[in-house]
Amino acid sequence: MKLNEIFLNDIADEIISKKNSKEYALKKTKRDSYVITEVTVKTSKNSIGKEKGHYITIECENDHHNEKVLSEYLKKILKLNGYKTSSRILVAGLGNDSYLSDALGPKVVKNIKVTSHILDKSKQIHYVSCFIPGVLAITGLESSSMIKSIIDSFDIDILIVIDSLATRNVSRLYKTYQVTDTGINPGSGIKNNRLAINKKIMGIPVIAIGVATVVDTASIVINALNMLDNNAIEKIDLKDIYRIFAREKYNLIMTTKEIDELIDVIALNISQGINLTLNPRLANNDNFR
Repeated sequence: MKLNEIFLNDIADEIISKKNSKEYALKKTKRDSYVITEVTVKTSKNSIGKEKGHYITIECENDHHNEKVLSEYLKKILKLNGYKTSSRILVAGLGNDSYLSDALGPKVVKNIKVTSHILDKSKQIHYVSCFIPGVLAITGLESSSMIKSIIDSFDIDILIVIDSLATRNVSRLYKTYQVTDTGINPGSGIKNNRLAINKKIMGIPVIAIGVATVVDTASIVINALNMLDNNAIEKIDLKDIYRIFAREKYNLIMTTKEIDELIDVIALNISQGINLTLNPRLANNDNFR
């Protein structure tokens, strides 16, 4: 039995080993207070269950002021996917703002500098529009289908989607960002898959940005055991772990008590990172919305 079948997870570098293989290439860089892990998945069919494409994980030492490093790597992913200053960008905030651990997407969108309604002959203001699709349980509509309709109606060139992520490492909560050009399967990290939002379905490049905001019970238990013994995972029968945490009453998705404060901080980091990338002239203009 594989770890991926037991632990909930959205972050690519937590699934793979630390060595390159025929399936993927990995590059890890330490700079200032950041650890940057760049993963390139080379094949569509692979043992790690990830889509072919680029995954950049930014592990931060602090919660605040991470917009510049996020902007740097967002630019890198956008460039790989044909971004130009003339590109029409749609930013979609996935999630449910009634639950703090799932409110990241809607909170990010509320601080994006929307410019699609502005006529700018100087071409110094770049096209950005936003959308919050809500969740299926409230709207009765698939987020993927609604976003696809907007893309077709407004000739969008690149889609940026924001969503909360699940991690298997408690220490990474709120401090680990992932930027990828493989799109997203909403709810996949907590085994609640919805219709995918990716290039194949949308017909345009899809850049996904997320932050680890939740962790499952199995991961918390393993994290605690590893604090007592670094080799704990090798001494445990994974089938036994699976049998316990496959039961609904033990299969809990958890976050920390600081979520009410930190969700606003990380949402602001992401929105400022996007603004710096797409419209740097407006990024620090608080009067513009």
